[in-house]
Amino acid sequence: MPIKLMAASRKRPGLTRAEYQRYIEFYHGTIARQERFKIDSYVQNHVIDGAWGLLSDADHENKVVDRDAVVEISFKNFRDMMETLEPAVPSAASQDGKFFANESTNIIVMAEEEEIPVPTPLTTFNPGLGIVKGVGALKVLQYIMRDEEVYPEDYKKSWRMAHEEAVEKAPYYKEQARRVQANWRCRANDNDGAARKHFKMIDPPTYDLVVAHWFDTMEQVGAFRQYVEAMQNATGPKFANWSKSFFLYTKQIVVVRDTPLS
Repeated sequence: MPIKLMAASRKRPGLTRAEYQRYIEFYHGTIARQERFKIDSYVQNHVIDGAWGLLSDADHENKVVDRDAVVEISFKNFRDMMETLEPAVPSAASQDGKFFANESTNIIVMAEEEEIPVPTPLTTFNPGLGIVKGVGALKVLQYIMRDEEVYPEDYKKSWRMAHEEAVEKAPYYKEQARRVQANWRCRANDNDGAARKHFKMIDPPTYDLVVAHWFDTMEQVGAFRQYVEAMQNATGPKFANWSKSFFLYTKQIVVVRDTPLS
């Protein structure tokens, strides 16, 4: 079964965001292409802006705030992922992180993808807007923390209810969202020793869901804001800790991908 490893990182002290993003795209990305191992695809999402928690919060409940990029590394199966994370000889990629990332604060999610239908997907490629057919140029990554009193099975059901309600209550989002993909934390995440060793994270927070939303351009971010406020005020059962949740506006950079673009 295909599996995706999502790693959200922040820049190391002394680097600007531009320097960090330039490094991971042109240097770290080159390393990934040169020692590909069993990687099926590798995408970097460079953060443009974002927000943590609720407007009503006086302070951040999650003190590990701010992200500068999220990388998505996909594999055909769990075994391929493990062989890539734990090669016989330590990989150059695992040794390179200290030069650009604040590694101890990395946030890792091992996920399974689920495509969520949208009312108005793009039917044809729009030059300059999307990199692939039906996908816009702006990608929003929404990390939703499960409420600790909610079972994972109920969380999944409640998110679907809240999402459907929010889409109907956010007409701008309903019109502008080009693609939605739910990335559900999978059971493999319980065996994350190899990921912890590779990414050198220490006690990362747990996120059961990362939702990707695509829009045509940065000008449509107001559509996502309308949606997320509708979701936070959904009438269904409580399922999320919004004070420990966050979202990121990102630019997608493809490093490795052999699959067709449409």
